[in-house]
Amino acid sequence: MLRRALVGGLLKKHLHEDALVIGGLGSAGRTWREQNAPHPTYFASDPMGAGLMMALGLALAQPERPVFYIGGDGDLVMNLGCLLTVVGSGATNLKIAIFDNGRYETGGGQSLAGSGSYSLAGIAAQAGFPHAVAVSDPDKAEDDVISFFAQPGLAFAAFAIAVEASPYGPPPRWSQAEDRAVFMRRLAGEI
Repeated sequence: MLRRALVGGLLKKHLHEDALVIGGLGSAGRTWREQNAPHPTYFASDPMGAGLMMALGLALAQPERPVFYIGGDGDLVMNLGCLLTVVGSGATNLKIAIFDNGRYETGGGQSLAGSGSYSLAGIAAQAGFPHAVAVSDPDKAEDDVISFFAQPGLAFAAFAIAVEASPYGPPPRWSQAEDRAVFMRRLAGEI
C-alpha cells in the first residue's frame, strides 16, 4: 500500500511541465492541492463523478497539451461508463491517476460496494485503455509513475492508497467561480 503524500509527490515530480491538471473530489484532489504544483489546475467539485469528463473535455479542447486527471476511486465509480467515453473519444493526451482505497472518503469513509472484488486497472483495460496498471509497491512506485507518464497515448493508473486520516485543510484560496476564472486565464496565457 502507498501513502497519499508519496504518490502526490511522485506525480508532481514527473508530470510534464506543460501539463494541465483537473483534480477530483476527496483526498486525491486535496493531496494534489498540498503539492503546490506549478501546473495550471482546476479542482472539480460537484457533482461527484464529473471530474474525469471535465478532464476529457479539456484534453479534446487542448490536443497539443498533456492533460492529467487525479481523482479518487469513489469519484470514478460514480461514473464508470466514462472510461468507455474516454477511450471512444480518440483523445491521446490524457493520463488518469486514481487513488484507490476502497472507500468514499468525502462522504465519511464508507466502503465502496464490492471493494476488494474488482480491479480498477482491469476495468480500464477492458474498456480499451492501451495502458492500465495497478500500482501498490512503494519501492517500485517511482518507476511505475515514470512509465505511466512515458506512455505515448491514453494511460490509466490505479494507486493502492492506504487508509489514512484525510482531514480537510483550510478553505481553498478562491471560490469555485474564482478558481475557474483563474484557470481559464492561465489557459489563455493572461497570467
